[in-house]
Amino acid sequence: MDVEIWVGLLGALAAVGGVYYAWRALDHAAVEQSRASFVKERTDLRQRFSQLCEMAADMHVLAHPSLERIGGTSLLWEEAMRPPAPIPLSAVVVEWQDALPPVNLPLQQAARHCLPKESKAHRYERYSSAMGALARPTLFEDRPSFRLAHADWSDPGRPRLVFGIGQYFDLIDQNEAVAHELAVATRRKPEERPPWRAVPMRRLLADDPLLLEGRVVLPAVGTLTLRRTPDGQGTFFLLYREAGHVATGEGTYGPIPAGMVQPASFSPLAHRQDLDLWRTVMREYNEELLGAPEAKGDSGTEVDYDQPPYSLLNAALADGSLRVWCLGMALEPLNLAVCLLTVAVFEADTFDTIFAEAVERNEEGLVISGPRSNGTITGLPLDAASINALPSSRMSSPAAGLLQLALQHREFLLSEPDHFQA
Repeated sequence: MDVEIWVGLLGALAAVGGVYYAWRALDHAAVEQSRASFVKERTDLRQRFSQLCEMAADMHVLAHPSLERIGGTSLLWEEAMRPPAPIPLSAVVVEWQDALPPVNLPLQQAARHCLPKESKAHRYERYSSAMGALARPTLFEDRPSFRLAHADWSDPGRPRLVFGIGQYFDLIDQNEAVAHELAVATRRKPEERPPWRAVPMRRLLADDPLLLEGRVVLPAVGTLTLRRTPDGQGTFFLLYREAGHVATGEGTYGPIPAGMVQPASFSPLAHRQDLDLWRTVMREYNEELLGAPEAKGDSGTEVDYDQPPYSLLNAALADGSLRVWCLGMALEPLNLAVCLLTVAVFEADTFDTIFAEAVERNEEGLVISGPRSNGTITGLPLDAASINALPSSRMSSPAAGLLQLALQHREFLLSEPDHFQA
């Protein structure tokens, strides 16, 4: 009898163990399914990029009527975000504010809705953590970045931008999450604009999508590069941002150069040297068109701006063979990122000298440069026919908006150089 009891007890224990491990297997399956869904949703986000940009633009223009599309593109701005006409980039006043970034708890809480499970009981805490673990691109580092704390464009001759410190993953946690949220909300009915309740993170920014004082905004500088020939014709260049290489804007054509406003060294005084829009543009030229290693801001060595190509770019700026214009700032509707819009106009011989060894590919993707002869790149024609022939479904909002602005101001931008310092 005792033997029978022990056999029964062992059988019961085995059954309990089987149930436990089956339960654990179900937990593991649920976690893996959640993670796989996250990756699939990011793929869907990339594939429907253009459609989602258009939908987001419609939503924010309706919610915030002062916003308007730039030249019919999805890139948005309003009168308070721009000067009345292009101004020299040097006219933009940049100031430093030594203050901690704002903490927006409702926005952080809303962002958690699109995060996958890290374990049975917990979701990933941040979008950047989930992305780093499950869909990590080649370039993905939490680097110090300059945060836009205030922008005042009311003085057309001297707009003022105030910056503080931030971290790059702050951008990922907000911008990628709000884009992901819209992709998920429209997955079943991709043609229908979702109700605001279905996009709680975006809803918090409906009344004021900039909200500079209430969220961390890390702006990029997007520069449309124009090569002006002696007969007054112009060409432009683009960068195809390859999927798997970059954290944002995968599989789209963007302006070249473009980059975050970031310090180039880990020096505690980096903001004194690197909080400079023109130096940001110069470093991006060196990296994206000349293939130099990125100035990552993770060492104590500061950039020597007296060495080529920086010295050549500064000399061209001083003698008027390069003019750099600022057109304002704009909002990318899908991820609610802020982009400072600039246009750099090079005289052809100056461009050919500085970029004689232009690369065909950089760390982010492919340089779209038109015909190339002995290393010299000439670009794509700056005219309506060429721009209209571009694949609209793969154009980033900044690239599309900048090209439309360049067409609008074409006569001014391609006029004879005036030998002023821009």
